[in-house]
Amino acid sequence: METSGNIEEIFDSVQGEGLLIGSRQVFVRLGGCNRACSFCDTPQARRPAATCRVETEPGSGRFEYLPNPLSVDEVMRVVGRLWFTGHHSVSVTGGEPLVQADFLQALLPAVTAEGHKVYLETNSTCPDELPDLVPDIEYVAADIKLSSCTGEPNRFDDNLEFLEKCDVPLLFVKMVVTNEVDVDELVESLRLVSSSGRSPTVVIQPVTGRRGEIGIGGLLLLELQQRALEIHPDVRVIPRIQQILRIA
Repeated sequence: METSGNIEEIFDSVQGEGLLIGSRQVFVRLGGCNRACSFCDTPQARRPAATCRVETEPGSGRFEYLPNPLSVDEVMRVVGRLWFTGHHSVSVTGGEPLVQADFLQALLPAVTAEGHKVYLETNSTCPDELPDLVPDIEYVAADIKLSSCTGEPNRFDDNLEFLEKCDVPLLFVKMVVTNEVDVDELVESLRLVSSSGRSPTVVIQPVTGRRGEIGIGGLLLLELQQRALEIHPDVRVIPRIQQILRIA
């Protein structure tokens, strides 16, 4: 179990995607990822970072820098400094957090020991790393990456195994779509979700540009949702709001 990890940044903001959109969270973004999606909005987190950018006060947009790696105690001190009554949870994101699963085995119990709930955002391609972490996770946002949109091979076998093992109170699946989306691939991914033994909400998330512009046509989004609802009972179209609000 690693007691220090590579952290790209720690900051306070609102959740900008998925079912908990608008909820206030403290974000702990880990460095390093096992994917290289063409629409990635945090390319700086694909590789381990030399320093961690840390917000000095909640919502201030002012930062200081700490050398990596950070210990669990160092991370928790920053979380405690940013936390105020009304925060919903601690968002553990990336990069891909499960690349540092050993560190999360030490960090997540420390988060829950402080009475905070854990929200894990993951690309759901590391199923072997999940079971030891599940007891300390309340919410999971599990991305399923479509090769027609990411430019990378899909990992549907890993995604299915991950969902089968993801026994948490709230699980939802997110699929980012672009104008290049292959409808048949989307349908295949929905069948995968329905065969997992779980009943998560599926969020179709239109890709968003740096200024908040939606990168896919509205009629295509309606078609995708209609096709998805033929297979899975709860499919929603929810855009991300970070760029619209001009927040992190």
